[in-house]
Amino acid sequence: MKYSYLKQQKAMTLIELLVVIVLLAIISSIGIPVFRSLIITTKISSFTSQLHAALLFARTEAIKRGRSVSICRSSNADVTSPTCAKPLSNPLVNTGWGEGWLIYVDMDNDKVYSPSDILIRAQGLLISKFDAGSIIPVPNRNSVSFNATGQTFGAFMRFAINRPDVDMDTSHDRFICIASGGRARIDTSACK
Repeated sequence: MKYSYLKQQKAMTLIELLVVIVLLAIISSIGIPVFRSLIITTKISSFTSQLHAALLFARTEAIKRGRSVSICRSSNADVTSPTCAKPLSNPLVNTGWGEGWLIYVDMDNDKVYSPSDILIRAQGLLISKFDAGSIIPVPNRNSVSFNATGQTFGAFMRFAINRPDVDMDTSHDRFICIASGGRARIDTSACK
């Protein structure tokens, strides 16, 4: 009777299983924070791009139509009869412009959205909870208006697109800077 000492292995040994578990733990401890950071930066970039595009669109429409076009913060942009938000943006209790906005032709030039105005576009909720980020204008106001030449009413302003509260990396914040001439640009640092 001959015994073969070269048998095929059909399972992993305990040592091999422990090595795999340790490797997975190391890779996860490195990969999960990087993945979380990637998700946050992608969301911030998306919010920034959407608001920047809306501002550019409102300015272009004002020039094209030869009339004042405004964009206002709205917490109910998805309903049939949306309205502009009344309370100012506050990152401690709301998401500011992250709640949404309306772009409208200000037919009566009162800088307030009313039934006589023409609604061009509505953006619904972007950020659902105040601790998940915010879009706060400085100075704090609920609307931006562009006149027929594309200029804003008032002085220089900016929008701060803030990261979620759980993220401590300030480099994830973005800013949209609007000059009094109406041009909007995106920056990684507070507008100067």
